[in-house]
Amino acid sequence: MKKIKLTIVLAAIACGLALSLSYSQQPQKKLAKIQEYMDDAAKEKLVGVSIYIKSPKLGTWVGTSGYSNLEQKTPLDKDNIFGLASIGKMYIAVAVLKLVQDGKIGLDDKIEKYLPQEIIEGFPTAKDVTVRNLLGHTSGLYNYNRNPKLNELYLTGNLKLDTLSHMDALRDYAYGITEHTKPLGEYKYSSTNYLLLSMIMDKVVPEGHSSYMRKELIEKYGLKDTYYKETPPERLVEHYGDINEDGITENLSAETIETTNWYSGDDGVYSTVEEASRFLQKLMNGEILNENTLKEMMTWNDEKNPDYGLGLMADKSFPYKFLMGHSGRGIGITTDLYYFPKQDMTVAIFSNSGLRSASKDYGKVYFKMRKRIIKKLFLF
Repeated sequence: MKKIKLTIVLAAIACGLALSLSYSQQPQKKLAKIQEYMDDAAKEKLVGVSIYIKSPKLGTWVGTSGYSNLEQKTPLDKDNIFGLASIGKMYIAVAVLKLVQDGKIGLDDKIEKYLPQEIIEGFPTAKDVTVRNLLGHTSGLYNYNRNPKLNELYLTGNLKLDTLSHMDALRDYAYGITEHTKPLGEYKYSSTNYLLLSMIMDKVVPEGHSSYMRKELIEKYGLKDTYYKETPPERLVEHYGDINEDGITENLSAETIETTNWYSGDDGVYSTVEEASRFLQKLMNGEILNENTLKEMMTWNDEKNPDYGLGLMADKSFPYKFLMGHSGRGIGITTDLYYFPKQDMTVAIFSNSGLRSASKDYGKVYFKMRKRIIKKLFLF
């Protein structure tokens, strides 16, 4: 009988060890499959992909695939720096909300308190627009950087951004236009909102919003690989896209740097995949904004079907239940940066291949990769 009991005990221990080993191998298997999905996408169409994942179950992982420089066949490294495109809006929103905390800007102040009368008169609804409306894209102001005339001039090489002031961009490509807008109070994504927020910051911060961003966000929180409206001196990837829409990849680094450094508020940030993720984690952990301000930032335009708060995108969907963060789409860059509170998980996907103004083949490859990653992370 004693031998039988001993055998049962030993079998139970062996079974427990086998299960423990199986569970310990699960994260490695998941991450190995994600690396495989990245490699497939890089082989198909994307020049390079960098992914950051952090969660209690998976730990911290950074994977890369493809090239930082296609011409020289330089492998992409986890320390490479990318332009972040519209993820920059999240950084600007945080900076504005810090100024709200300091009493220098009022969330429900009318923007005419801070901006030139010309701007207020240039838009049909501007006299009633508040700072909150700008942050939440509920202003009804036309999105200047989606103006077909502006895009055609720039993409055909007939317009250099260093010859175009931000005021002229508003005058020529936004004032008085009501197409593709929604009434005041309804959500409609518009980069014009964040250009105006940078102008408001310039009004209330003596050193200007760019210096404020560098000092009060980048330096203060130890972001050594993050830059705003200035080209990183090293480790910046080459950026690629397909503005001819012919399916042929072309180097768009000069154009991406030009736009990133020219945009004000609605773009402008460069960072590594890891450091951008750490910034989002600091924000989610309450290390940058106080509890009440962070709650304002997470007040969604539609509580039942969240889409946007005050500088944060949001979404409720299967299988992850809920996410918040931001994405970016440029001619030479594609970025997604999200936090999943139910799983305490941060996921960032950066590619130096742009989906904007490109053939649909690039988007198909990117979104196929992203869908496979989400399924692997949250389903099996």
